[in-house]
Amino acid sequence: MSSAVTLERYVGPALLVHGGGAVVIYEGSFAPELVIPCHVHAEHVVSLVLDGDGIEEVGSRVRPLSAQDLLLTPAYAPHGYRFSRGGRWFNMQLTSEWLARVADGAPTLLETAQIIHSRTAAAWAARVRTEVRARDAVSSLAIDGAMALMIADIARSRVDSARTRPRWLRGVEEALEASVASPPSMDELAALAGVHPTHLLRTFRRFHGATISNYVRERRIQRARIEVAKADRPLSAIALDAGFSDQSHFTRVFHQAFGETPGRYARSLRGR
Repeated sequence: MSSAVTLERYVGPALLVHGGGAVVIYEGSFAPELVIPCHVHAEHVVSLVLDGDGIEEVGSRVRPLSAQDLLLTPAYAPHGYRFSRGGRWFNMQLTSEWLARVADGAPTLLETAQIIHSRTAAAWAARVRTEVRARDAVSSLAIDGAMALMIADIARSRVDSARTRPRWLRGVEEALEASVASPPSMDELAALAGVHPTHLLRTFRRFHGATISNYVRERRIQRARIEVAKADRPLSAIALDAGFSDQSHFTRVFHQAFGETPGRYARSLRGR
């Protein structure tokens, strides 16, 4: 493995140097068919995939990447990427000292690159981006808070993933993913899992940190955000397909979740 490379090599200059250099923020685009060979960084990096898709290569493992995935790359962890239709990423570079201070002893990082399956952590990363792009007198405080909560959710997702998941939970998750706009009833989900509805509710909340209804609402808005990023359909159609009553309802929920309207979010991805 060659020496560590800087993020600037792949995404250009920093958008923001925060906390005296302890946190450095970048955002960059990747061309279709681009191949980034295996490399390492000297600092930890958390990346939110805003748009596009591709694959991550970590040793002999290959994992698909798509919009709204949150990537955690520890310092000096080997990784590489191959992009199919290109993409745009929001990257947060963190020093070990900053991470240790914020984590306050909680488990946060592994030694290998990971895809973090935490909707709330991804939402906090998106909030950091909103604050970076529209800074005001309290943005520095807001960035500190959002990043601390993001790290807390990453740590929590590691603890939760270590628990033994019941086999039936995956079937429930797949059923919800397949019908986010019009999800099955509680009785239907319980019958699918083969468990009592109360047991289903308790177990689902233990592993997801949310009720089933809130999980569905979160998936609706995250899926809609992916469609907004593609910019190939009207917002009214995206809203209805995601299960919102109308475009104004969708716009209100989107702004509450991400701190900006769907239109502004789409324009920000294209640098306008």
